[in-house]
Amino acid sequence: MKTFYTLLLFYLCVQPVFSQQDSLLEKYRAMALDYNHDLRAADKNIASSMELIKAAKADLKPKLSGDANFQYTGNPIELTVNLPQSNPLTFEGRDMKYGASLSLMQPLYTGGRIRESIRLAKHQQSMNVHQAELLHSSVCYQTDMQYWNAVARRELMNIATDYRNSVASLARTIRERVEAGLVDPQDLLMAEVKLNEAEYQVLQARNSFETGRMALNSLIGMPLESETEVQESIPVVLPSDNLPASDGSNRPELLMAHDQIKIAESQGKLTDSKYKPQLYVGIEGSYSSPGYDFKTDLDPNYAIYAKLSVPIFEWGKRRNEKRSSAWKVGMANDYLNKVTDNVNLEIQTARTSLAQAIKQVDLTGSSLEKARENEQKALERYEEGKISIMEVIEAQNYRQASQINYVQAKVSAQGSYSGLIKALHNY
Repeated sequence: MKTFYTLLLFYLCVQPVFSQQDSLLEKYRAMALDYNHDLRAADKNIASSMELIKAAKADLKPKLSGDANFQYTGNPIELTVNLPQSNPLTFEGRDMKYGASLSLMQPLYTGGRIRESIRLAKHQQSMNVHQAELLHSSVCYQTDMQYWNAVARRELMNIATDYRNSVASLARTIRERVEAGLVDPQDLLMAEVKLNEAEYQVLQARNSFETGRMALNSLIGMPLESETEVQESIPVVLPSDNLPASDGSNRPELLMAHDQIKIAESQGKLTDSKYKPQLYVGIEGSYSSPGYDFKTDLDPNYAIYAKLSVPIFEWGKRRNEKRSSAWKVGMANDYLNKVTDNVNLEIQTARTSLAQAIKQVDLTGSSLEKARENEQKALERYEEGKISIMEVIEAQNYRQASQINYVQAKVSAQGSYSGLIKALHNY
């Protein structure tokens, strides 16, 4: 029990450290997700597809329609009947016919058309949801890469500034030794040239950092000139046990491929429903003139009906369309297999890249420590007059190159880690 409380206390103490470290990145992910225009459009697309589901379900209910008509005939029909032992009897139609009607119709059997229309709408809505999830993952990954790029540029700017300060310190030391007559004045000229180069590198690094921060601001919806906060340096990705253990089966691409299979199947059933019996019942009420018994005034009337439609012969059209639907389902299954292969390859590649990137961080970190030690010893030996200024400058350049390699290795590791999270759909 004591061990349990010790581990719990350790967890509670360490967890806030990681939370603070990732708080900025989590904040910028949320801002990017909220600002992204494609995601906003995807949300509207989902809302639209939900309305289509409701519209498809409405076909299950009775439909009420109204109709009105007016017709004027210049020469109406006349009918004369000769009756025995009486004068001829003449019937004459009216010039105007007008009226209004209401019709209520209820489908009883449509060959599964309405049911498959609802299912098709649901499958399309599911596909839209998974499309939004894919965009969500893509935006988070893009934000990660842009953020770590900005942090790397800031760290490189700090490295350039540190290198400039080191060269400036060396130049001051050489100036003092020249004034004391201990070294050749040419050493001072060489140091001053390197100092100007270092100043130029600082300007380049500062410009690179500012443009990188602008790109981040554009992604998260901040004013481009805003001084968005980023970390001072890129943290080292450790080969921890916190790596996602998912197999990627929840990837939106895979779910969308399954949706496409279901859509193809529903479309095939929807097409086949046209060749099955269709049964409707309805009632129609009218108020028109002329009325029944040839009345000239408006009269009400009604009709109750049932309609049965049965396709009999279509010259093989049903068979051809059914085969076409089967081919489309097969194509959707082939696409699913292709996406599965791509997802598996992406996950394995991301894991391998992360493992290699972590090794590169260790290697460049070790080289950096040695480069710093080498620079320190070179400065000491120069002050003792045992080596030339060129060896000191070379040691400083080697240390700066090692720092740059270390930053590049760290940003590569962070990118690989974000790539693995994206590949496993763990955002």
